[in-house]
Amino acid sequence: MQPWTFDLINHTDQPAAYVWRQTLARLSLPEATLLPTMNTEHRFDLRQNTVGRVIQVVTPLGIEITRLTGSPQRIAGRYSAQTDGVWLALLLSEEGPAGAPAAILESGGKSWPFSAGSIACGSLATDAVLTLPRFFSMLYVRLPRLALHFRLLAPTPLRVGVLDPSPGIRQVLAGFLQSLGGSLEAMDVRQLRAIELSLSELLIGCVLSDPAYGGGDRPFNRRIAAMHSLCQLIESELTDPDLTMTAVARKHGISPRSLQKLFASTGQNFSQYLRQRRLARCHDDLASPHSAHLSISEICFRWGFNDAAHFSRSFRYTYEMTPREWRRYSLDKATEE
Repeated sequence: MQPWTFDLINHTDQPAAYVWRQTLARLSLPEATLLPTMNTEHRFDLRQNTVGRVIQVVTPLGIEITRLTGSPQRIAGRYSAQTDGVWLALLLSEEGPAGAPAAILESGGKSWPFSAGSIACGSLATDAVLTLPRFFSMLYVRLPRLALHFRLLAPTPLRVGVLDPSPGIRQVLAGFLQSLGGSLEAMDVRQLRAIELSLSELLIGCVLSDPAYGGGDRPFNRRIAAMHSLCQLIESELTDPDLTMTAVARKHGISPRSLQKLFASTGQNFSQYLRQRRLARCHDDLASPHSAHLSISEICFRWGFNDAAHFSRSFRYTYEMTPREWRRYSLDKATEE
């Protein structure tokens, strides 16, 4: 799997500002306004060693992880084609005098200083302005609703703001993102699957532990915590073909009726969720070279399905490909890359 890369220095046939805006649109970011700089060696002009580089990888669930290196600019608004979900940003490096904020994040009449090590975050559907007055390197992570669906199963309570990397779960998340930003070129599909799980766990941990972002004892957040714990339990039991709602409720310490109400609050039911998680696991294994020695039926039964024909119909309905077509497409693509 090869990451997508872009460098403005290779596009001298069009104005830099136009090309960069087109690049941000591909990254589902709003338009950028280029800011003047006193450093003529890095002026945002193709004739003056333009700084505008991108490397991006996309996980199997559609999480976009992008490292941006650029000249001073202001990224403002909300990309018109944006879907619901969450974004995270972490400055990997910054230039400028010590103590001065490397960037400013603004939304809803509020503003936050944004320095290296701090995590900016918010809902994809909310307007925000990020001003980067100096040369920077930044990790930007876009988590669409679909990527969070199986782990959170509720609208995220995240508002636009900045999380300082104080000791605890936020510091762990900041360190995780910092390491991720330096390792994008080395990621393969299997590693990205582990990144998906770790990122969602850390994000939910930050949401539930921070009062400014929805933590505390409010009923909504207690429901998210309960769903998160319940999803973890189901994930560990996916291989059991006899897994039932009653059994999960008993292991979770709640009544089947309470479990039904939790799923109903997310617009799903237990059976739908269990089937989708099993399909997602099969989808990953069929695409992985590490599972190429297993037959489709073996993968199907491995993740708790007990009827190969039913599995094949469900897979095709969900992914618009048969299991065999998906395996052939994925393995051929991996070979080409």
